[in-house]
Amino acid sequence: MKLAVAAGIAAVLAGASTLSAAPAFADQQITIASWGGTYQENQKAVFFDPFTAETGISVREDNYLGGWAPFQAMADTGTYKWDLVQAEGPEVLRGCEEGVFLKLDWSKIPNADQLIPEAKGECGLGVATIGSIVIYNTGAFATPPTKMTDFFDLEHFPGKRAIRKGPKINLEYALMAAGVDLADIYKRLSTPEGLDLAFSTLDKIKGELVTWEAGAQPIDMVAGGSVAMAIAYNGRFATAKQDGRPIEALWDRGTYSMDYWAVPSGAAAVEPAYRFLAFFADKNRQADFVTRTNYGPTAKGVEEILTPEKREMIPTIGRLKSHLFSSSTEALNFWLDNYPSLLERWNAWISSK
Repeated sequence: MKLAVAAGIAAVLAGASTLSAAPAFADQQITIASWGGTYQENQKAVFFDPFTAETGISVREDNYLGGWAPFQAMADTGTYKWDLVQAEGPEVLRGCEEGVFLKLDWSKIPNADQLIPEAKGECGLGVATIGSIVIYNTGAFATPPTKMTDFFDLEHFPGKRAIRKGPKINLEYALMAAGVDLADIYKRLSTPEGLDLAFSTLDKIKGELVTWEAGAQPIDMVAGGSVAMAIAYNGRFATAKQDGRPIEALWDRGTYSMDYWAVPSGAAAVEPAYRFLAFFADKNRQADFVTRTNYGPTAKGVEEILTPEKREMIPTIGRLKSHLFSSSTEALNFWLDNYPSLLERWNAWISSK
């Protein structure tokens, strides 16, 4: 199975509204897990609360901060605490393979034709395209950095570096900094020599590394001056910069990926989950969310609604469209096949500082 375009999308009923003739479900509840912080606050304002107002289905929120462990626990215990979760492509792909997530019945999402093809996976509906970029504190250096490779240059740009916990994204950045072409990143990571090159590149900054888990953390670290540079999410950066925090970004090279809504196979509220997915697919709601967060849409035509300035900040539309797409089929299958062994190697490497 590939997390790509789902085959056999049901035909859209002519003239049918996404939620037409919908009864009220005041006694129903759905539990949705997402990434927390201002990102999830915006989801609540644009999607969760309006969904409840329109359908009567209340939304109980929870947080998911990445990794496979929560899903393994669900599979092991048979206790599925979430009805819908926003997860990254490798986890959704693995969960689909192992039966942890439902294979979506696209006939229950009658407006699915409004989505871009990459957003229609076998077990996932695309939530957003999310860029990772290098950011730095504007007061940290007499001469500011200009290239992604400056992140790995402690001689000319000294100071602490913050990276996301775990090997994903970081190994890709290391090979980019080592001069590997974007088209060859996952081919090289699939070889012992490529992995050694990635870790040796990261060795250059290992003594100054700190790690983060929640997306707000690298912003706070850089803005507060506890680290000089960080790899962070583009949307979090854009919001912080608009708020006047002392940070700037490098747009030289980076990655962008797609997250997906997935329904755990033991979810208690499957039908409400499908109703939410149809509600979410609307391009006008997505445009509102993109405007607030600067993350890329998964509905067609959203870019036509955005201002030119806003489009420039959006992955797949603006500055990041030529960066490494780390949710490609090649990338997802690489991480599906290699994540456990690479996580073990990563943990041994990072703990030996």
